[in-house]
Amino acid sequence: MAAAMLRKPNDKDQAEQPQAPQNSQIIDEVLHSKRLDELEHALNVQVSPQRFRSSSAGDHANGMLAFRGQGYFGIFRARIGRNIDVVLEPDEADDRIAFVMSASGTGEVLLNRHMYSHSADQAVIFPSGPERIVRFAQDTEVKVFMADRVKMAECCAKLLGHDIPGFVNFDISADLETASGRSWLRLLSYAEAELADPHAFIRQSPVAWRQFEQQLLTGFLLSHQHGYSQALLAPQAAAVPFYVKRAEAYIEAHFAEPLSLADLAAQAGVSARSLQNGFQNFRNITPMGFLRSVRLRRAHEALLSADPAVVTVTQIASACGFTHLGEFGTAYRRVFGVTPGQTLQKKLRL
Repeated sequence: MAAAMLRKPNDKDQAEQPQAPQNSQIIDEVLHSKRLDELEHALNVQVSPQRFRSSSAGDHANGMLAFRGQGYFGIFRARIGRNIDVVLEPDEADDRIAFVMSASGTGEVLLNRHMYSHSADQAVIFPSGPERIVRFAQDTEVKVFMADRVKMAECCAKLLGHDIPGFVNFDISADLETASGRSWLRLLSYAEAELADPHAFIRQSPVAWRQFEQQLLTGFLLSHQHGYSQALLAPQAAAVPFYVKRAEAYIEAHFAEPLSLADLAAQAGVSARSLQNGFQNFRNITPMGFLRSVRLRRAHEALLSADPAVVTVTQIASACGFTHLGEFGTAYRRVFGVTPGQTLQKKLRL
């Protein structure tokens, strides 16, 4: 069910709920009704196009609809108080996503001719789009977390560090008894309490709201299975220190020059020992070893493109910073499996 404003609470509802400041950023909408047609009308007009389908006659209900949040982002609760199907009509836009679980009782969601059950331990995740049927039992009360799929994708891309094509597609069934499921439920309970607090920072501060929104989007992405779950949960390498990157850039630009460890440390702005430790910890190589690897790579590239009738191995080795031809030949063969002369003559082993 998509987030939207419901009818404002009546006087009784107002008396039962703590009042938020008038400048609150949070929408608080509550409707209690014993009339089925009134509940259906509120959902159809204020939430999304849908209709009720009941196997029994009568208009009696014991319903409650409540939403706290902003726009398409928030937590929605619904109770009808009788056995009934809520048929959500097809929606051209597919830019919303719903996480549905039971606050009490159990229920089902019919998606693409497949039935998925939800309870306090099992949730159903689905986007807007094709027709969906949410099946209520008499004792069913659903709790729905709703989010904008565009913002979900943006959050996922930010966590991955690169853009992603389209939306994030989640597995439909979500097991809430797993460690990640329980973690999400704790976060969801916190979010409900924060949304209900009339004096919470998120009600007055757009900055606090954005952080709150990002926290929930991140928690949702990390807790439920989707196409990027493995990449998000993979161990992340520690950030390479700036001075290591600075030394690497200097080496790439000045590899042909006679460089010492002291020269590189001075360019990186740290001590020789710090630079040595940084390279070994983050690159598994020494600074001078990195310099040698750059020189060998550049020499290999030069030998491949050179005309053996014009240049010699000695000239290329010297131009790449090597001063000892024998050491160059040994290191080159160890890395590339052939001699520099064979590369120059294009007689590479397959």
